[in-house]
Amino acid sequence: MKKPNIQLEIMDLKSIRLIPENGAPEIATVSEKDGFFINAYRNDDFRIRATVYDMMKKAQKNLHKGYRFMVFETYRSFAKQEKLWQRTNQQMREKYPDLPAAELQAICENFTANPYDGIGSGHMAACAIDLSLCDDAGKEFDMGTAMHEKSEKTRTETPLITEEQRQRRHILKKAMEDAGLINYPAEWWHFSYGDHQWAWLAGRKEAVYGILDI
Repeated sequence: MKKPNIQLEIMDLKSIRLIPENGAPEIATVSEKDGFFINAYRNDDFRIRATVYDMMKKAQKNLHKGYRFMVFETYRSFAKQEKLWQRTNQQMREKYPDLPAAELQAICENFTANPYDGIGSGHMAACAIDLSLCDDAGKEFDMGTAMHEKSEKTRTETPLITEEQRQRRHILKKAMEDAGLINYPAEWWHFSYGDHQWAWLAGRKEAVYGILDI
């Protein structure tokens, strides 16, 4: 049997209480006017909670000279998350055809949040960002994998990448975490604030933001 060499993130997200939101959420849209580069190859909706966008702008000011953020994804609708979940399941079944169902499910959830569990993804809550580093001209830096790649190298602290790639990941991580966002260890590009995953990683018992339909 072909066994995956993937370190799984085990998180009991259902133990996290969601604080009820009062009123309509404040939503912003990531803009190049604010100094970001936007990669719209797969997405055309770059809305995000205004609170998180303020953190992103602060994080960009924390970057070393010659580095900028390139944003790939922010808000993700239920329909979009559902399609991504189905695609991930198909990819993992093809890659590991002999793996027991429970193990296959765990691997899928390591890469893509299950849209049917009532918690979903931080993207569905409009408080997660997938982003990378580029130079002042918008040329992407090599971070060790392609954006949204599903492999052993996507883990932020993997030993399977070069020292230069590792240093860039650390530059990205430090800038974002100094601004209050937290990195999901299984994906070097994914950061969030306020969702269930953030709460678990931050050692909190309550999540600030839940799934939105906007």
